[in-house]
Amino acid sequence: MSETVIATCAFPGTYDIDKNLELHLSYIEEAARAGAALVVFPETSLQGYPPCLNFSSIEDVLNEAQRTAETVPYGPVVGRVIAVAMKHRIHVVFGLTEAGMQPGILYNTLVLAGPQGYIGSYRKVHVSMQESLVWRPGGQWPVFDTPLGKIGLLICYDKVWPEACRELTLSGAELLVMGTAWPTMPGYGEGEDNLYVQWYNLYDRVRAAENARWFISSNFVGELGGENFIGFSQIVDPLGRVVASSGLHRIGLVTAKIDIRGGLARTTAIRGGARLIRDRRADTYKVLSGSLPVVVDG
Repeated sequence: MSETVIATCAFPGTYDIDKNLELHLSYIEEAARAGAALVVFPETSLQGYPPCLNFSSIEDVLNEAQRTAETVPYGPVVGRVIAVAMKHRIHVVFGLTEAGMQPGILYNTLVLAGPQGYIGSYRKVHVSMQESLVWRPGGQWPVFDTPLGKIGLLICYDKVWPEACRELTLSGAELLVMGTAWPTMPGYGEGEDNLYVQWYNLYDRVRAAENARWFISSNFVGELGGENFIGFSQIVDPLGRVVASSGLHRIGLVTAKIDIRGGLARTTAIRGGARLIRDRRADTYKVLSGSLPVVVDG
């Protein structure tokens, strides 16, 4: 049995890039001291999730997003985080608003770096109506081969769609790693009974269980841009059980020592073999393949 320490951060985000960078570097060093091989941060963790739900301030939001966007992997702040990942010989997933090759084109992006430097990046595919005012959607589901296992990345709204994690899993992902900016839903319960908190936990656990894969999430915690982010950065095993969670109000790192390959193997045994391959009936999924029209949502 080979165990690996995984860390995920309940991140107290700001709109001060220098402060956010300082937090990243501090948490990376803390994770490395704890023996972690991977530490995960939320979406747009370098700049802070923009208040794009407030349409009255969208011009200011867009100006700030354009001003602070960086290229991947050569942006100055992006480069600092990658350099510290190399220094501490740790894998790091962090988020930012990425400047595309064409002026004015922005993406919501996660970067994966490791002991050897930049590994790859993922651009958020499922962009909400409000978010589309800021970011273009991505169109690829890359899976990255690392010494920890094959890592598939997703961002926030992506986990609402079962196809996202299934695409990554069928492409070989063993760890599903998500950065998010997930707030409470005012008027729909308090604390852990809030509807959005319940959904967050539900999606994390179901995506892990239905794909028999590890699921690691990192979220903001506290108030930012008029939203109250719930935390609940957590690690879920391939059976859908929460191994470690920051909970509702805790700020900072939560860690767990897990057997990545052993957990996958045990799950396969408990579930009666490789069911995703053996029992999957792709030939019958006519709507998904485009053979039949979509009839929901009008």
